[in-house]
Amino acid sequence: MGDALAKCAKHNKNGVCIVYKDQRITWADLYGRAERLACSLSALGIKKGDKVIIMFHNTPLFFEANYAVQILGAIPVPMNYRFSPKEIIYQTNHSGAKMFILEDLWLDVVLLAKPELNNIKNFILAGKKENGMLDYESLINTAPKSLPKVNVDKNDICVICYTGGTTGMPKGVMLTYANHIHLLYALAETIINRISDINISVPMKKKLDKTPFKKVIAVLESGLIRWILRRSLVKKIILKLIKLGTGSSIMLRLGAGKEIKQIMPSFPMFHDAAYQMCILGPILGNMTMIFLKSPRFDPVEVLKLVEKERPVILGNVPTGWKMLLDCNEIDDYDLSSVFLCGTGGGVCHIPLKKKIFEKFPGAAIADIFGQTEMAPSTSMRIDSTPDTLKNRSVGKPMVKTRVVDENGHTVKDGEIGEIIYKSPTIMKGYLDEPDKTGEVIKHGWFYSGDLGFRDKDGDLCVVERKKECINSGGEKIFPGEIEEVLSKHSKLEKVCVIGVSDKTWGASVRAVVLLKEGETANENEIIEWCRQNLAGYKRPRSVVFVDSLPVSVVGKIQRNKVREMYGAGNDDLNRG
Repeated sequence: MGDALAKCAKHNKNGVCIVYKDQRITWADLYGRAERLACSLSALGIKKGDKVIIMFHNTPLFFEANYAVQILGAIPVPMNYRFSPKEIIYQTNHSGAKMFILEDLWLDVVLLAKPELNNIKNFILAGKKENGMLDYESLINTAPKSLPKVNVDKNDICVICYTGGTTGMPKGVMLTYANHIHLLYALAETIINRISDINISVPMKKKLDKTPFKKVIAVLESGLIRWILRRSLVKKIILKLIKLGTGSSIMLRLGAGKEIKQIMPSFPMFHDAAYQMCILGPILGNMTMIFLKSPRFDPVEVLKLVEKERPVILGNVPTGWKMLLDCNEIDDYDLSSVFLCGTGGGVCHIPLKKKIFEKFPGAAIADIFGQTEMAPSTSMRIDSTPDTLKNRSVGKPMVKTRVVDENGHTVKDGEIGEIIYKSPTIMKGYLDEPDKTGEVIKHGWFYSGDLGFRDKDGDLCVVERKKECINSGGEKIFPGEIEEVLSKHSKLEKVCVIGVSDKTWGASVRAVVLLKEGETANENEIIEWCRQNLAGYKRPRSVVFVDSLPVSVVGKIQRNKVREMYGAGNDDLNRG
């Protein structure tokens, strides 16, 4: 990463890589501060292979600390800033980290965990002063000038991202530099393969006519050019040029001064869906990330930033999109710069995508699916018009993909099975957990735990997590299908479907629902409404009304926590 950052600082010195509050951080600024911090970390004893916890929200300091660690060949371990003391203790001790770098927003919770973090040699705090902790800015300002020469191989571990822990304790996913470089190749190949098939809608043409992308229209509207782009030899040559450019200065020199601005307000950097930009950003060298002022998702702040900074890309998890699109002030802002609306971190259903098209006319929607163990993207769908939308479709695979039955045999198109992958983007393994690694990586294939199927067009459609499938009386029931139906009920704000024990059926369906403000309903009303939309065995046999539902940092309802809270069997449920 030191080499990549140095090239960015050389060839795109004044290019802005991060916009945060009133700061505009250039590549030269970022590289300089990261290198000085690396010198201080080295003087404190951090060396190649050491693990370092970094706990920041999306700020320039996250990038500085991350790169400083990687310059030394050490391994950053991003920490979820919403963690409790117990969770902080587990991840820190499990990772074997020797240093803990944090911002003062999380000081109180870290201090509660600190007595049990016995392996941490130094705590480094940005912001406030605290006895027993080193000052972040002082380490940069008084850094020694000597930096050790460290050889970092592409197969070395680049980062350890901890999973959400939906089944047991979180696992440390070891991702290499090579994983991320091959992700870049897969993304490039996918875009090359799809670009000749994009349908240029009238709103999109009007939008592009006012931008530097105007030339793209001429290319894509040319039948001859589209025919050429569809030739496999041409695609191979373009991809080869991209691979040659990666790790050299070619792409930087071509892209210098032409920043592609993006804002991903609901993706925290400790999550690999966003973290991948830490690695891909310096390789590309011309991306500009725009961040919110605080960890809290504020739709109005997002709208203001889009109008002010004019980003080309706006990415959100489905929950973030819903909050943004439901904001009463959305029509008061100029959002015309957005050319690509990205979504990921969960299934984005058709009604929500249609609303994105409505509020961002002329923009395309890119739906990216994957998981941390795959670094993380595995498939992509691009829609330029509402007419092509497909429910639960995440597009065509970016990596080698199969859908298999319980014996590992490929199933027919349209049949549901487990989605498995083979790719150089597969993680190195789970940290210190070879048995769990062996459970998911078999004969070079990663078993994702996602159930889905291929449709007649070869698109991948995701149904449910394998472990969430409810087996009731021999019938397999997928909670996501029921949630999709219930989400259309006018009185419901959120819903989570779980399986609970049932003496008659083995398991039955329970809907845990949050009503919209001011609405009232009873159990029979919800079950009766389902009668019109679901087969009998799929209908909820019990309904629990709640005041809130636990959600992850990327807006997903945490089904495991809902199950812990409301999963008593039907025969034991006190409905009082």
